[in-house]
Amino acid sequence: MREVLTYRLADDTKVTLRPARPDDAAAIIAVVRSSSEERSYVLMEIYGKDAATQRAYIEGLDRARNLFLVATVDGAVIGLLALLEADLCGGAEPGLAAGVHIVRDWRGHGIGSVMLRYALRWAKEKGCHRVEADIFTTNKRSLHLFRKAGFHEEPCRARTLQAGARQISEVVLIKGLR
Repeated sequence: MREVLTYRLADDTKVTLRPARPDDAAAIIAVVRSSSEERSYVLMEIYGKDAATQRAYIEGLDRARNLFLVATVDGAVIGLLALLEADLCGGAEPGLAAGVHIVRDWRGHGIGSVMLRYALRWAKEKGCHRVEADIFTTNKRSLHLFRKAGFHEEPCRARTLQAGARQISEVVLIKGLR
């Protein structure tokens, strides 16, 4: 599998997918922050609160077992996909946890679908047997993206989280890769 993938959107815009580099740190934080407030509230606990923290995270990532992918247009980061090693099923099964973030103006162009196909091929080549995505039920776009890619809901893992003043349900979508 090629590490860098370049393709064109319907309007001829060139999009490049490539592994994240430490110098992408500030742009990655901006992409995550471009998500709705409810998601950013939780996600900023995962992604660095500042560029130096995010840079250190990227530098220390075991790239043989984790994928941190960015989508760029004209060199600007407009999306990211994290496929990170995790204990799934309450620690009963190893696998990868997935998350996709696309800057609002670039949503609806198929970038998330291409990133997810890339990530699933990568995971399968690495011998992973299961990928999981925890998604807020209010995030209809992400739910659609993962379901379209063949993920299915694991209802026994549905849960509710406190995000600011709101309680939001989260479901777990899984895909086996065997």
